Amino acid sequence: MKSLISISAALCGLLLTSSSLIAQVDMVWDTHGAGFKVPRGFVIETNNEEEFSAGNDNLYLTITPIQDETVNEDDLADAVGIMAKELDYDLITDGDAVEMDDFVGYYVRGVKDGVSAIVMALLDTESSTNLLVVVVYAGGFEDEALMIVNSFYAYD
Repeated sequence: MKSLISISAALCGLLLTSSSLIAQVDMVWDTHGAGFKVPRGFVIETNNEEEFSAGNDNLYLTITPIQDETVNEDDLADAVGIMAKELDYDLITDGDAVEMDDFVGYYVRGVKDGVSAIVMALLDTESSTNLLVVVVYAGGFEDEALMIVNSFYAYD
């Protein structure tokens, strides 16, 4: 009986995990060859050469190209800190380097007017595509915001 309960609990856990994975969908910004995953129900608001933005009631994503060709991997942490300050984010709590697919980057977490955000710069190691990514999120949605920023990939 105990093993049957254990198996049932394991199956329920797998179903819950798989349903949260299914709830993610791919989005792409064809203009700059960047793809990423977002929760189901995201609505695209802007999709042009200068900006991609989409969101739902709890998360809002904005991506813009970085026009500063002098930013490189060595000074990426400083550049992201400066960008976050220029965007008027304060209470910058932490930061870390990221490496995914063809992108290298750095992110910081910050707060602006009581709203939390992750500010990240991504440099494409295979092209000149460099992106500034900002994900603003409501309380309790930090994991989903992290999922978005960790899901970026480049494509040609």
